[in-house]
Amino acid sequence: MSIIIEQLFPEVCNLFGDMGNMRYLRLCLPDAEFVETALNDRPYFADNDVNMIYIGPMTEKTQLDAVKRLEPFKDRINELINNNTVFLATGNAHEIFGKAIEDSDGSIIKCLGLMDFTARRDMMHRFSGLVLGNYENMEIAGFRAQFTKGYAGSSLEPFVCVVKGDGMNNESKTEGYVKNRFYGTYILGPLLVLNPYFTRKIIREICGEERPLAFENEVIKAYNTRLEDFKDKHVGIH
Repeated sequence: MSIIIEQLFPEVCNLFGDMGNMRYLRLCLPDAEFVETALNDRPYFADNDVNMIYIGPMTEKTQLDAVKRLEPFKDRINELINNNTVFLATGNAHEIFGKAIEDSDGSIIKCLGLMDFTARRDMMHRFSGLVLGNYENMEIAGFRAQFTKGYAGSSLEPFVCVVKGDGMNNESKTEGYVKNRFYGTYILGPLLVLNPYFTRKIIREICGEERPLAFENEVIKAYNTRLEDFKDKHVGIH
């Protein structure tokens, strides 16, 4: 069975080094077909089945463009989510699938409305630092750098339960959300490079079977070292 992974808008959704997520996945799945859809292209998923869709961090202006480009296909996106297609949206990319982004000047940017999620933006204050937490039986480590705080409704499962660092907002100790196999997270790093056991899970969901990771021993060793560093009480959040 052919494995098809579509990356949306790589020419503009490429901040914070998160292109590394797809670079690493290409190494892990050399037999898969990777489709890159530019901002002005018709998405491949609109007319074809895919095993995974990835979209990475972008500027605030690009969020407006991405919503506009994906709006005609939101019923198809919803269908794919309900059919358990794997989605990974990192950084602020997942915000465009929510209800709205509320800006500090009171303006409201309408998003795709596929997730019970709202973001509140304050461009005068960047929220950044490390994140350490748990998802299922895995420890997840990474970083965050954002101008928004996120608020997920009760219909969405939390992604990471944070044990060190901040959640999506000041009142929350959870980060990101999950719906079926849609993973929306502010965590950067890139996520798939820093968290090999989560990457194994993603690959299993994509392929329907276990596959070895690229440079498996090295990435697991680096992961364990990173966890040790993050847990060190002398290592601060920021």
